[in-house]
Amino acid sequence: MGEAYRKIFWGILILTFHINLGPFQILPNFVGYFLMASASAMLFDRYGFILFQKGKHIAGVLGVLSLVESLFFFMGGSVFAPFSSFGPLLFGVLELLFFYHVLGGYALSLEMNGDKEEREQKLRLQRRVTVLLAVQAGLYFVFSVLYLTSIMAFVLLFSILVRLYLTSIFAQLRREEDGRSLEEHSTGSESADTN
Repeated sequence: MGEAYRKIFWGILILTFHINLGPFQILPNFVGYFLMASASAMLFDRYGFILFQKGKHIAGVLGVLSLVESLFFFMGGSVFAPFSSFGPLLFGVLELLFFYHVLGGYALSLEMNGDKEEREQKLRLQRRVTVLLAVQAGLYFVFSVLYLTSIMAFVLLFSILVRLYLTSIFAQLRREEDGRSLEEHSTGSESADTN
């Protein structure tokens, strides 16, 4: 299942860094969100946890909203104006919910495997990420309601740092999951050899 966490990793990178060519984006945000939805579907198929299914639905909603946002951008600023002020807050809250569910599902999979100590570490990580994303959503809210352009650079820098932190988390989860798969595979082949 390391592949699912790899997809989330790439989805976050696409959300963080995209290239604009005039009005067009190479790998727009909705591609990253749909990639994350696909990864959540893979995790749900593997484990059957409702947390992964909720993550899939949330990432799908984010993808559709991002696609609509892209279409609004092409229609002109007047159509896009109401969405541009509260859109970042909506995206921030939905991203918080997505990562909360996916990290909670990962912790649940560790519990299912009997690794309670590692589960507790991942639950602490889930809380830390939730707090960071809540602060980010709060900053989006303050920025959108009060129109404080003075903190715009800080909000953008904080958002980039949070996303880079998330990419490092999911790179680590991918490595852990790949290592776990190798252990299961080697244990399975050893038991087949003894028979």
